[in-house]
Amino acid sequence: MNDTKSMIKNALILFAITLVAGVLLGVVYQVTKAPIAYQEKLAQDKANQSVFAAAATFNDTEIDEAGAQQAGAAFPGVTIESVKEAVDASGAALGYVIQVSSKGYGDFITYTVGITNDGNVNGISIISIAETPGLGMNAEKVLVPQFVDKNAQQFSVVKNGQMTDSATQIEAISGATITSRAVTNGVNAAVNYFENVLKGGQS
Repeated sequence: MNDTKSMIKNALILFAITLVAGVLLGVVYQVTKAPIAYQEKLAQDKANQSVFAAAATFNDTEIDEAGAQQAGAAFPGVTIESVKEAVDASGAALGYVIQVSSKGYGDFITYTVGITNDGNVNGISIISIAETPGLGMNAEKVLVPQFVDKNAQQFSVVKNGQMTDSATQIEAISGATITSRAVTNGVNAAVNYFENVLKGGQS
């Protein structure tokens, strides 16, 4: 009998602890949810402005699911996460900001790709990356500048100074080929989406 009472008592104590812990976790989540969302929005706004400095506003554009799936199928490991139209102060459309997530060596790399109405890569801004320090983490410094102001249907990665066409080829980061391909695939997916969905919608 005493053993039964002890078991019930212990079970009630455990239940109370679990209940309190659950409530506390819920409170912490509610308290931190808004600041986290705010920081994420700041990071995205900064990334958008970085790839289209002349834009005054960025209007949400509904993702074409078929076009996004096609881009993802053409470049596996890449997801089109959002699309925004960049508009200047006079109301003129400058192009589009396409946010992509691409599987890298360590984790997914999330970044925005700005593409002008005539198909030029206007800029790339990395929002989150967790690649190898000193190697893949150099993506923004080494890879990003190689895409800017280029207009190509598809970019390819080359290694060890074997570049023969600077208009379409990207020199890989030494020791970080997977990261280099991940970033390039993401840009290619954004270009693919632009060419098949956004540019097509303008004509």
